[in-house]
Amino acid sequence: MKQFFILLTFLSATLFTYGQKLDDITALMNKQQYKEAKAGIDQYLANAKNANDADAWYYKGRIYNALSTDKSVSGTEAYQDKLEAFDAFKKAQTLDPKELRFKLEQYLSYLDLYSGFYDLGAKDFNEKKFDASLSAFEKALEVKDYILAKNITFDQVTLHPLDTGLVMNAAIAALQANKEDVSMKYFQQMADYNVDGESNLQVYQLLADYYERKKDSDKLQAILAKGRKLYPKDGYWDEIDLKQIKDKPALLAKYREMIVKDPNNFGLNYNYAVEIYNLLYNKNDERPANEEELKSQLTEALKNSIKLDTTIDATVLMANHLYNIAADYGNAATLIKGTKPEDVKKRNDLNKQSVSVMEECIGYCNSGIAYYDKLPSLNGRQKSNEIIMLGYLIDIYGIKKDPKKVAEYEAKRKTLM
Repeated sequence: MKQFFILLTFLSATLFTYGQKLDDITALMNKQQYKEAKAGIDQYLANAKNANDADAWYYKGRIYNALSTDKSVSGTEAYQDKLEAFDAFKKAQTLDPKELRFKLEQYLSYLDLYSGFYDLGAKDFNEKKFDASLSAFEKALEVKDYILAKNITFDQVTLHPLDTGLVMNAAIAALQANKEDVSMKYFQQMADYNVDGESNLQVYQLLADYYERKKDSDKLQAILAKGRKLYPKDGYWDEIDLKQIKDKPALLAKYREMIVKDPNNFGLNYNYAVEIYNLLYNKNDERPANEEELKSQLTEALKNSIKLDTTIDATVLMANHLYNIAADYGNAATLIKGTKPEDVKKRNDLNKQSVSVMEECIGYCNSGIAYYDKLPSLNGRQKSNEIIMLGYLIDIYGIKKDPKKVAEYEAKRKTLM
């Protein structure tokens, strides 16, 4: 044990000797013996007499940055080494106002550090280390901003105040790291520079959605204005506006206005239908005064939606709508108790209208059921919808006095319950 201790002491003394000679340390760096060079420069700068040696701080930056690229160094260590390198370079500049070392190398150490942080962020992102990726991208942005603040230029590349690729990467990494507020900060930077093109449409859409959820009206209106100016044909801005309208008549009018501009937009047509449906049927104690007009508008909206629907949602909603109309006619008929000819006629007319609508409802129910039956499996909502439509058919064929059909649909419904 004693001999081992003496050996360690000898090695430490050797390193300390290296630490006293900057030329020896740079020789190690030039031989790519970066770990040994790191130990030497750390000891060299630990000596108070060398603390203000600008060359030493410059070489510390070079050594640490070079070591960060060594394959034996982990991603975390590489990031820390690059941080140390950045601080060391800035210290060297402070101690040498003439910046002789940097001028000789045309400040390429900073460019290498910037691209190194960038590459490290990309590597961490690909490995799904999103927090680490965000940190690296943010540090690359900091190095870039420092370069620009110092008016440093390069022959190889021109750096811009907004590095769109890097800012986008930072924003996406932040989203993946569940740091939405940080992400939106970077998206807002891009919006402040009015970036455009189809690839940047999502920048404004994400910001609009974010400010809408945060209820930040001023920022929302500002981003909507930019979105409309840069992407006037996109309907997303109107969709966000719809969410701000609380008055139902005004909301439905806005939908109609948008549908005129974009008649083949399924989402607009279907959502318009849903709004009317909810207004009509989800508050039965508060039926609107223009109920019949709304029913007609809903029927038209659903027919338009069905033409554009790639699923079955609009058809299912139409079945619900028609069943409700038939029920309303039937209920209205039962409320007429009089025996006068005019009462009998009105009651019969209402019953005929109910039967007519039920016949129409049967077709939509069958279409919906046929669609679900072709699916390999049903989720909870789909199963519930099919059960409801089977229930409609059971009721309708009960009224039509067709026990065979009733039994058929009851048997089918039991297989789903």
